[in-house]
Amino acid sequence: MKKYFFSISYLFCLSFIFSQITYNWQNSTEGWVSGGNCNLTAQPDAMAMRLFSSNAVMRSGNLQSNLGINGGDYNQVQVMIKNPTTGSAMARLFLYPPGTNTAACYYAFQVDTAMTGYSTYTISLDSLPTGGSSTVYTGPIARFGLRAPWGGVNFDTIFWKQMIVSNTNQVIDSASVSFKVDMSQVLDPFTTPEVNGTFNSWCGNCNSMSDSDGDNIWDVSVSLPTGDTIEYKYSADSWSIQEMNDPNGFCTNGDPNFTNRVLVIPANDTILPDVCWGSCVTCSPIGSLENLKLHSLSIFPNPSSKSISLKSFDSINEIYIYDMNGKLVLFKTDLNYNVIDISFLKEGSYFLLAKTNHSLSRKKFIVKN
Repeated sequence: MKKYFFSISYLFCLSFIFSQITYNWQNSTEGWVSGGNCNLTAQPDAMAMRLFSSNAVMRSGNLQSNLGINGGDYNQVQVMIKNPTTGSAMARLFLYPPGTNTAACYYAFQVDTAMTGYSTYTISLDSLPTGGSSTVYTGPIARFGLRAPWGGVNFDTIFWKQMIVSNTNQVIDSASVSFKVDMSQVLDPFTTPEVNGTFNSWCGNCNSMSDSDGDNIWDVSVSLPTGDTIEYKYSADSWSIQEMNDPNGFCTNGDPNFTNRVLVIPANDTILPDVCWGSCVTCSPIGSLENLKLHSLSIFPNPSSKSISLKSFDSINEIYIYDMNGKLVLFKTDLNYNVIDISFLKEGSYFLLAKTNHSLSRKKFIVKN
């Protein structure tokens, strides 16, 4: 999500201090539109820019859009891109004043070719523009634009992942946040958990976690700008597995399709409480899955095609259903008379974990349509 914040202080005049502007193009076009010779498509990993010629340009909004900022407030732009094409691969960053598609100036920057992964390129706004202005541009910026690396031809695709506009001379308050996740009830095999989020572009293992005392609670500390709102989730082994969070959970964003945890970075260094993988709360004190108590739990009918009923001496608080590959396919806390709808599941065998205040039980059941 695009973010920009400013604060106002009154001395003898009104002054603005801007923090960075971030465009994260995963699963979103962030409001960017084609400026000609391309179309833009949101994809999970990055925004795809399909070319119709080498002159393809995209802009951060339509003609009415206005960021309301000035060039002098920023000195650096970083762009993360994957360019599978060949050619000179010279890209351009455009700065547009309000109400026009004619750029005030542009900066050319060299991009690699035949890329199979993403790289980040830095453009200094303190330097002289390549074209359009003979001095460092300090005027108003309503929109940014990006031209695809030169050399792409009809139907080639360029992938844009992130763009950050910042002032590296500005001192931004930050806090150390310690993330902690309890992996004791994870059924999938893993080696190293990690925390991924908007703050690290969901990069995989950039912020790997450690378990120094062997209690299966893994942690990592990350320095983050105070006041920023981040989304994040836990995964392991560079996204080999990832937690499935409940969109109704109090710690999540409520999005049923891309359910992430949400955190506003506090002013002081903070150690977050350890949470159970895929949960907003700590794990049950019963310990690891190796110590399952086989209390009286029944599943009927079994096999079933539409729903199953659970019978237990203890009140069930949470249920988890895993397929035979260890993937979590259902998590529920709002149990309705212990009846679970399974009509969406494919035929096959599954494991159900039922958590009470005192125990955790696992039972196998079969879906037969």
